Amino acid sequence: MKISPHAKSQATALIDQLTSLGVKFGGLAAAVSFVYLVAIVVAGHLKVPLSPGSLEKVYLVRSVELSTRVLVISGVILVASLVIRYPQEEILGQVLSLLGGALYFGGPPALGWFLQGKLANGSAQGLEIVTAVRTTGGVALLPGLILVVRDAILRIWTGETFRRQLDRPSNQDQQGITKVSPRILASCWDMQFCREFIRRVCPAFAAKRSCWRIKIGCYCDERTLLKAMTAESKDNVHAKGIIEQLGFGRQDKNDKLSSKIKRQRCKHCVIYAEHQRQKYRLLSPMVFLAVLFLVYHYYEGVSEVVGQNLAKTDRFLSFLTYQSKEAGTGGGSDIGVLTFLAIVWLTIIAISYSLKALEYLVFELQV
Repeated sequence: MKISPHAKSQATALIDQLTSLGVKFGGLAAAVSFVYLVAIVVAGHLKVPLSPGSLEKVYLVRSVELSTRVLVISGVILVASLVIRYPQEEILGQVLSLLGGALYFGGPPALGWFLQGKLANGSAQGLEIVTAVRTTGGVALLPGLILVVRDAILRIWTGETFRRQLDRPSNQDQQGITKVSPRILASCWDMQFCREFIRRVCPAFAAKRSCWRIKIGCYCDERTLLKAMTAESKDNVHAKGIIEQLGFGRQDKNDKLSSKIKRQRCKHCVIYAEHQRQKYRLLSPMVFLAVLFLVYHYYEGVSEVVGQNLAKTDRFLSFLTYQSKEAGTGGGSDIGVLTFLAIVWLTIIAISYSLKALEYLVFELQV
């Protein structure tokens, strides 16, 4: 059964309203419950002993139980609403992965540090708080990592798709374009933008230096373009007048332009933009290799540091659950798995931010 456009529009509007409410109320509930739980931990309200039947004990147990449930449920609603509402926002994956990783891997050690000396023989409420914080972090971490990996793949794929589109010019664009074989980091005259009639008078081609190096070219210097257009009309009186007025034989006109203006012209030039895209396509795979090499080279040191922190967290959780020393030693395999997951998380984050740094260097600073 085919869905009508009106039904699709109504469904889209309903989803938009629901996700908007999810972001507002889910975010508010998650923030309030998280702040309340942190306040309980920092203020030392988990001190023991408390009389089992006292109002303080009952209030503490019920408030912690309610707050932890609200934190997890509102966290799920908030993350789901954000992913559905802003699926194309690149910053969303980075925020979710960083925040989720901080809560999942860093939440228990931080809470353990605050609870030092404030618990005598463990606390079921402390365990509930730590578990809720870690669960909320995991809820944000998984979709965040998926979005980060997707954005990294799309960043490379988009550049490759754009290159393929440039390699298929229309019939009108094919007229006068120099037929060249594609090369990595080609010179300006070896690109598909170069026309033969401009190439004959182009100072960049004459000097065998790309136009972005000498800051003179057919897309930024009108003198070069008009000179090429009037090259075959030197006997024409009007063409001679244009040539004399422009002063093609003098170089002082170009010399008046500052280096800043020349760089700005290159920044808006499609030829230089394609050159930078070629550079990015060449360097972006190297980012993956460089990060993976660094992770492999320093894996033992990083895994040792991460493992030590996770072992402290495991001992802290064992203390909260009243586990004996022998019972707590069974979490070694879990620590190994968590250590590996933490390193995978750090690797993905490092790749993502390295690609963003490369984009900034190549496209913004135009290195």
